[in-house]
Amino acid sequence: MKRYRLFTILILTFSLVLLCATPALAVPPLPSSFYGTARLNGTNVPAGTVVTAKINGVQYTAYTITMYNGNTVYSLDVPGEDPDVAGIQGGKEGDTAVFFIGATQTGTWHSGTNVVLNISDGTSFSLFLPFVRR
Repeated sequence: MKRYRLFTILILTFSLVLLCATPALAVPPLPSSFYGTARLNGTNVPAGTVVTAKINGVQYTAYTITMYNGNTVYSLDVPGEDPDVAGIQGGKEGDTAVFFIGATQTGTWHSGTNVVLNISDGTSFSLFLPFVRR
């Protein structure tokens, strides 16, 4: 009889633990960061110009270009897609991010990177990805 009670108590305790446990949520990916100079027709873009980053036509971030050491520069963190949140919040591994200031530059979204991408007219960049998350 004591064994039966002990077994019943263990089963009930285990069942309660399973019912109270919440599933672990995935950690959102780190952003894909890009920075560099911004030039059109071989000259600096005016300070105060806004550079935007879009993926599949949706703008996820923007930055007002500033002057640094005689160059116009920008720095953008393009957010990543959080699978635990409804809707689309940003990029996924391998997405093409399009940067626009009058010239279009592309880079490939990759979580946790910090990549130099100088924006200028007439050049397109594609970056290497070590893994794919989908």
